[in-house]
Amino acid sequence: MSQEIWTIKDVLAWSIGFLQKSGSESPRLDAELLLAEALECRRLDLYLEYSKPLEQTERDRYKDMIRRRAQGEPVAYITGRRDFFGLSFNVSASTLIPRPETEHLIEHILESTSRDKNQALKVLDIGTGTGCLAITLKHHRPNWTVEAWDISSDALLIAQSNAAKNNVEIEFRDVDALDPKAWGTGRQKFDIVVSNPPYIASNETEVMSPSAIKFEPHSALFAEKNGLAFYATFAAHLPEIMQANGKVYLEIGYQQRAEVFSLLEEAGWSDCLCHKDLSGHDRVVVATRP
Repeated sequence: MSQEIWTIKDVLAWSIGFLQKSGSESPRLDAELLLAEALECRRLDLYLEYSKPLEQTERDRYKDMIRRRAQGEPVAYITGRRDFFGLSFNVSASTLIPRPETEHLIEHILESTSRDKNQALKVLDIGTGTGCLAITLKHHRPNWTVEAWDISSDALLIAQSNAAKNNVEIEFRDVDALDPKAWGTGRQKFDIVVSNPPYIASNETEVMSPSAIKFEPHSALFAEKNGLAFYATFAAHLPEIMQANGKVYLEIGYQQRAEVFSLLEEAGWSDCLCHKDLSGHDRVVVATRP
């Protein structure tokens, strides 16, 4: 960017090519999102004002964003936001970035409770991160009482900011779900438990995005016992805090269906089902409390 006048059109053309060479899988989308952020406008406005020249401060801000993206940093961390199921969430390096496939958890829970939307259910989200699951459920089912756990105090701060941002009330708790002392404490019994836990095995890094490995919190990605540590804990301990016939909804890795079913069925869970995502991969496991 050496010439004196750079229009939105010029900047987009340059940055798309630059990101393409840097290995971005979506260079146009990345460039548009970051330029809209730098100019504090909508993506649509970029094309409505295609010939508008950028001021030096805007160019400098955008160049820094593009540099970070070229180094692999996710767009969501650069902008500090990510949309999920129609809502906007703050994100930080302390939280996993909400992903489209996780929206399937929301879809199946809302569908299964659609006959009585006003029923006052009690719901627990384990490993809440940004709070996207707990907050989205509370947004669509205002009568529900929703609690959310996470072991990261930094993630809980982000989740609390997102609850305020989306005008919902959630009870957030600092809880280590892998600690046996976290269970059976005599607290309220839940009708629904939902979780997108860490489920990647340590030997699966070669098939992961380098960006995720470099920038996203490893504690939110990787789990011991070949990625199954949380599912084993859930199968054994969730019945202690759930109502009879309560249901658990779990996101799983695309090769984990058989192992997760085995853990649940051995612990006495019934009606185990698995739903696929839009790519045809096993993604959401549903089971009923034993």
